[in-house]
Amino acid sequence: MAAEPSVFAQRPRFALVSDLDWTMVDHADATHEKLLRFNRCWMTEFAPDSLLVFSTGRSPPLFHDLAGEVPLLTPDILVCSVGTEILINGQPDAEWEEYLNQGWDRAAALAVAAQLPDLVLQRDSEQRPHKISFKLSVADPEAVLSKLRSGLAATGLDCNVIFSGGVDVDILPSRASKGKALSFLLKQLEAGAGLPEAGVMVCGDSGNDVELFAVPGVHGCVVANAHKELRDWADANMHDRIYVATEDGPGGIYEALHHFSFPNPAKADTVHRRQAVVSSVRYLEDWCNAAVPNDAAECSRQMEVLDGDFEYVQPTGAILSRRELLDWLTAQGYGSKALSPSSSHAAGGSGAGGGSSAGGAAAVAEQAAAPASPAEAGGASGSGRARMWIDRWSEKELAPGVWLVRYMELHQPFAEGEHTATQRSGRWASAVLRQQVGNSYRIAYIHETYVPQESARA
Repeated sequence: MAAEPSVFAQRPRFALVSDLDWTMVDHADATHEKLLRFNRCWMTEFAPDSLLVFSTGRSPPLFHDLAGEVPLLTPDILVCSVGTEILINGQPDAEWEEYLNQGWDRAAALAVAAQLPDLVLQRDSEQRPHKISFKLSVADPEAVLSKLRSGLAATGLDCNVIFSGGVDVDILPSRASKGKALSFLLKQLEAGAGLPEAGVMVCGDSGNDVELFAVPGVHGCVVANAHKELRDWADANMHDRIYVATEDGPGGIYEALHHFSFPNPAKADTVHRRQAVVSSVRYLEDWCNAAVPNDAAECSRQMEVLDGDFEYVQPTGAILSRRELLDWLTAQGYGSKALSPSSSHAAGGSGAGGGSSAGGAAAVAEQAAAPASPAEAGGASGSGRARMWIDRWSEKELAPGVWLVRYMELHQPFAEGEHTATQRSGRWASAVLRQQVGNSYRIAYIHETYVPQESARA
């Protein structure tokens, strides 16, 4: 198949398959606190030996737009257009496309739908080779859907009609849906290195997610803000592997992961290694947003994750010691404009770039204005927050207890009502971690390089 061997080369420990809009992404959460909590959990407890799969109704172009606006992790597999497109490492799966072509007559299906004036075609980007999408806004949608299904059948077309979100109608080949795409991927895993050891959990909020939950053997999370069509299905098909969350969106996913006890890695040192990076980035985000007390002693204690001989090589080539970094953090970094949406350096690129790590924050601040007030650090309007997260983790043991890790550091300000995709910045970081007594880790070295803005998204 078209998949790169890396995705299927080893048996994954776990697989999470999630819808995006209003499931992994809560559009009402302006600063994406719940999504970033999930990100930290995934990076610490699951990556890189588990599979993250996004299964969305969005086309690839609209997924790309969303990935620039919100702090999504990079998925191992992307299923787009309600299961009609599978992309692995960014490349379409040719075997899936060939399978869907069999018996599919797009023009004939479109001609049937054209006879129903209540069906309004969606934008061009959502019309895909194996998907025809409409909006349906009527008091009795089921009457229109019934006519559509009967019209397709009368013409001899074997199609799948999906109604979701109370307004969206998709006509697909009968072989296509989110659930059928997942079943296809699980068969590929089973034929290769094996199915996920701990299992598969699917997450959704609307009718086009129903077939994900119907895949045999999976666990399911119905987020608290789910639409009626999914809630009704869950009520009628409830079993001990389906969990109805009490939190919306990504908060519900985080809740379900712990309900099913999936964060249970085989090796404790794996978690501690990633925790060394993830927890320090979280604290530095809070420090630079003035979201924790301005306590120099506590900041120094938090930075004990850095080895005594720690060195940070900035993208500019300048080198900071642990002492120099701490001096900047305690003297200038608290509430720094390095993480303010209004900072002229937030956009990154080949210039200053945003501060998405201890070193990154210092590097930006060297070229930024004087420290901002805590309100300014929160967002352009004082109601937002500058965010820092890591993505695309990989690791290799160099010697017993000494690890080389590589990840992308990302920074973006978020505030209600603001579009900040152009202010995202990213850096590739290579770091050396040393194991300590008790399985904890310290960071001995970080070397960062700038990432073009277009590459700093999922």
